[in-house]
Amino acid sequence: MRYGFCLFLCSIALAFALWWSPNCFAQTQTLPRWEVGQPIVHQNLVVFPVRIVSGAGKSNLLTLSEAQQKNLVSVRELPNARVSEVLVENKSDKPLILIGGEIILGGKQDRIVEHDVIIPPRKTASVKVYCVEPGRWTPQELGEKFASAAKVVAPEVRKSAQVKKSQQLVWAHNEEVQRQLPASTPIPPSQSYRRVLTDTQVKKETEAYIRAIQSKLVRDPKACGMIVAVNGVIEWLDVFSDPNLFRKVMPSLLHSAAVQALAKRSQSKISRIPSVSEAKAFLEQAQRSQRKVEVETGHLRRERFETSTVTGFETKFKVSGRQQAASALPLHMNAYRH
Repeated sequence: MRYGFCLFLCSIALAFALWWSPNCFAQTQTLPRWEVGQPIVHQNLVVFPVRIVSGAGKSNLLTLSEAQQKNLVSVRELPNARVSEVLVENKSDKPLILIGGEIILGGKQDRIVEHDVIIPPRKTASVKVYCVEPGRWTPQELGEKFASAAKVVAPEVRKSAQVKKSQQLVWAHNEEVQRQLPASTPIPPSQSYRRVLTDTQVKKETEAYIRAIQSKLVRDPKACGMIVAVNGVIEWLDVFSDPNLFRKVMPSLLHSAAVQALAKRSQSKISRIPSVSEAKAFLEQAQRSQRKVEVETGHLRRERFETSTVTGFETKFKVSGRQQAASALPLHMNAYRH
């Protein structure tokens, strides 16, 4: 009887501890399980929705564009400015996430974030970046500060930064993408990727792609990622464990996909739509690949994986409660076909 009563008290104490913990949902989260939905098609762009089946996370992260709108973030050049790093101050009471490939405009030149970065509340961190404006090294209207473009760069440029880690390749693909687009204005002397965001013709055409895909993708509350094919070939994926976080960054990722499709539209007349089974196989390859820890901090672990056909990265968010050591839980996976 006494043993049963003690067991009862222990179970109440455990339930209270889990209820009280600010990271309760994240701590009890199981590994995410996804399924691939039917393709959404617009011209030469095919997007397969990835839906969460079980193990959904609740990250409670603030995105860069959200933080900027609320004046809760500062992004600026380092005191001794250099191309490869910027300083990010999180002024909020929530963790801040910057998505790999995210574009920041201003400073001495426009940049892109290399990989996902999580900055704890009320902390400042140096963030690895790449230049997408090789012809400028002087402050403009924002001085030494940056503003989020709320866009992710074209996948070839993003891949050059993440996989190859090459500034030269980032510049080369930045220029190549711009030359392939049906723009109404010439490439500027600074060669800034900003032209992709502001050119009238490019904006009109990319917005048409985005509207067609997003209007269907946004209807599914369990959508948490996408597998993208251009000209009949599956090229890359971005998948999250938290549907709410995906919903926040969906427009930025779709802009990246739209730019890729527009740039490659004249290269192929193939109208083939890859099958759901092909998309599922691509996702499974990424999921099952052996991981190697590339970076680990107090709040984030980034793992790299590579096979003969796929290279990618998985960001894991490290959380802990008062009675529990930090554990790394899946947050975001992105992968490219070789």
